[in-house]
Amino acid sequence: MISLTVIGLFVVGIGIGIIFRKSELFLNVTEKLVTIAVFALLFFLGVSVGSDPRIVNNISTLGWQAVMLSSGAITGSLLLAKLMASFFRKKEVSSSNPEKRETNMGSRLMQMLRNQSLWILLFFVAGIVLSVYEITPRILGHENVSTATLYTMMIFVGAGIGSDPRALDILKQTSLHILIVPVIVIIGSIGGSLIIAQFLDNVSSANGMAVGAGFGYYSLSAIIIGKISGGEMGVIALLSNIFREVITLVAAPLMVRWFGQLGAIVSGGATAMDTTLPVIVKATGKEYAVISIFSGIVLSVLVPVLVPLLLGH
Repeated sequence: MISLTVIGLFVVGIGIGIIFRKSELFLNVTEKLVTIAVFALLFFLGVSVGSDPRIVNNISTLGWQAVMLSSGAITGSLLLAKLMASFFRKKEVSSSNPEKRETNMGSRLMQMLRNQSLWILLFFVAGIVLSVYEITPRILGHENVSTATLYTMMIFVGAGIGSDPRALDILKQTSLHILIVPVIVIIGSIGGSLIIAQFLDNVSSANGMAVGAGFGYYSLSAIIIGKISGGEMGVIALLSNIFREVITLVAAPLMVRWFGQLGAIVSGGATAMDTTLPVIVKATGKEYAVISIFSGIVLSVLVPVLVPLLLGH
């Protein structure tokens, strides 16, 4: 019953965070603790993967499956966003000159280097390599260690959301039509991944939907899926949701041009509230920042709820 425990601890964390909502120190400390827990958990996942020769020998296959599932989730969200664009104020997207485009590409590259996804991947790879060469202590690969760390992290994640004043501020500014955006991402991501899963070997419909329900929240979704469905699916979930963030960082302007103002927001999924927010705002305009943050917050809250439910746990 890992899902009930995860959800319960997440709710407890939100309650603790609400109590300390006015404390900026509490929010900063919580964010740092979440980062440490994420790095530790992905390292443990790497250790677990590295100790399984079957996964190591098939890592390239898992990578391609991750790309396909990520593409399905993004495409499903983009197509729905295009259909629902009439609910939002349209804005003409002007074409940039080559000089501006070069600057934007450079800033997007710097954004990718600064965010956590690169370091998360490095910790994960380090865990694999050290495990393959039997350098890491065996206890790090023990299920109880990763489970205890996961439970601790869920309290921190909930506390971070509960203590973040942006959540309440965004709700005060929310109009009814903004609620459509996270719904688009949920239906598009889960539906797109479900379709792609039908063409992939060893990826069940439930696992495909669960990967899509990560919404780009690679650390949390990969850990939960890995605990429930095994190391292979944990690797696919991690890579798929990292790809989602990277694709959004690189292609946000094109998504806006081809799929409307919501394109970059729905592609970013849960990351639209933080890591991909700067490129989304640059591509869509500052007036879409509230929509982007609101959608990201809602999706982040739903990840630890939807992923276990879709896996039947």
